Amino acid sequence: MNLPIKINEREKKFLIIGGIAVVLIMVFYLFSWYSDTKKSIKEYSDAKAFMLQRQINKISEQKYIEEKYRVVSQELEIQERTLLRGNTPPVAAAALQKFLKDTASSLNVVVKLERALNLVDAESYLGIPVEIGFTATTRELKDLLVKLRKSPFLLTVSEIKVRVTNISKPEDIYTTLVVTGFIKKPGEKKTDKKEAKSDT
Repeated sequence: MNLPIKINEREKKFLIIGGIAVVLIMVFYLFSWYSDTKKSIKEYSDAKAFMLQRQINKISEQKYIEEKYRVVSQELEIQERTLLRGNTPPVAAAALQKFLKDTASSLNVVVKLERALNLVDAESYLGIPVEIGFTATTRELKDLLVKLRKSPFLLTVSEIKVRVTNISKPEDIYTTLVVTGFIKKPGEKKTDKKEAKSDT
């Protein structure tokens, strides 16, 4: 017969301090990641808005505007390389799920929960959110967040939840992450081509 584990006050303080430390680490990485992603998305949107401005108001400024357009076009092309693979939301969601599972597997972390969530409208783009759940140590969770941040795709973590799975072994935590990638809205490329023809 298994007797209930008794925890003294000192052990309770240790568990509470450990839990607070885990949360602080997660908040630090999430805040840092969110700031970088927000800046990247703003630059992304600014480049897209500039590309849609085709009219040249003054002949004397034509060379400057053409050069600026060329630079912004190159920047936009580089940014669009970070979009998810797939022209439709279901294909992109499947690609993101596979990427998340492969990334977790590289750290010997097994994904136990995965599901696609509702799409997010982001102007000319669609956000593809995917939720995953897994059990890992705090170190493995930190390494996973770092890997996702350095991924070739533009990803943002919009939600993170952690809880201790075994109170006698607080270093093991169950985590759920909502990770969002992006694709161009269907029809955006066709619209751009029509606009380009009307400007010539």
